[in-house]
Amino acid sequence: MYFRILFINYLKNFLIIFLSLSSFFVFMDFMLNKAKLPDSTNLQILYIGYNFASAGLMLYPLSLLLSLLITIMALVKRNEMIAFLSLGYSLKILLKPIISVALGITIFFILLQMNITTSFRDSAKSISSGKYFSNINKNLFFKFNNNIIFIKRLDVVNKTAYNMVVYNMEKGQLGKIYNIKKSVFSNNTWRSDTITLHEIKNNKMVAKKVSLTFLNGFKPDILNKLETKQSMTLKLAFQTLYLLKKENIDINFIKTYIYNAIIPPLSFVLLLVIIFLRSPIHSRISNSSLFMASGLFFAITLWASFLLINKMSISGIISADIAFITPFIILLSFTIYYFRKI
Repeated sequence: MYFRILFINYLKNFLIIFLSLSSFFVFMDFMLNKAKLPDSTNLQILYIGYNFASAGLMLYPLSLLLSLLITIMALVKRNEMIAFLSLGYSLKILLKPIISVALGITIFFILLQMNITTSFRDSAKSISSGKYFSNINKNLFFKFNNNIIFIKRLDVVNKTAYNMVVYNMEKGQLGKIYNIKKSVFSNNTWRSDTITLHEIKNNKMVAKKVSLTFLNGFKPDILNKLETKQSMTLKLAFQTLYLLKKENIDINFIKTYIYNAIIPPLSFVLLLVIIFLRSPIHSRISNSSLFMASGLFFAITLWASFLLINKMSISGIISADIAFITPFIILLSFTIYYFRKI
């Protein structure tokens, strides 16, 4: 009985808070950027949809905590909290349906970010900047293995690179230069039949035509994100991290996208446990107003802190490992300690 009542009440409150916060965010953003949007109604609807999805991914952890506070206050106001306790249910038992909803929602959004193939935020920005139909990126430059790679023009949608130059370094010396007029990504690798190889033989630069496959696994999206460091989906971040884990390349911003999709929501679930175990049981013997104010303060502070950590980590100011893992371990340790103490 208790499980169904708490499960339904908490889930209902979450949906109300989540939809309200996301809709408010989208409305304010739309009003502020309406002048920048194209006149096309279809593009404006797409912009609203992308923004709503982006806001949902950002706001759902905060919605979990705010809906918990509302659920607790409703239980206290209707004397249901003390009724459950009088029937022999402890706060730890009453926590089960709350945790079930919170973990279920968190896992759903994490899996959603694993399966989506585009960044909602970048898609919305591309519409407001008038570049929605532009899928061309220019002058990409990066290093991989012993190769320094320059791409003059990259067509992400058609998976085609134009005017690519690959400098092969051997023992710190320039060994070979590949001039590639056009390369197409196919079967998880880049292929081209229009390659001119320049190499030094007998102190002379020799040129010849060759065929080549290279950059295995480097999808056009990965090449684009490495250069621009734009918002990255969780699936793409894992793929990029796997490809670059053995390379001497700064992958702090890639770790940031992975940590930001997983650690903040789980941290909110831990804070949810602490808040519920400290919840008031009756308005006459507990200061409900102080509890509500404290809960709001900690919820908003934690949410804002992770937003700040995310920005600082992407820019390279702090290490993603330290910025995300350290507060999570501290919060986890405190949660375990407090859970055993109750």
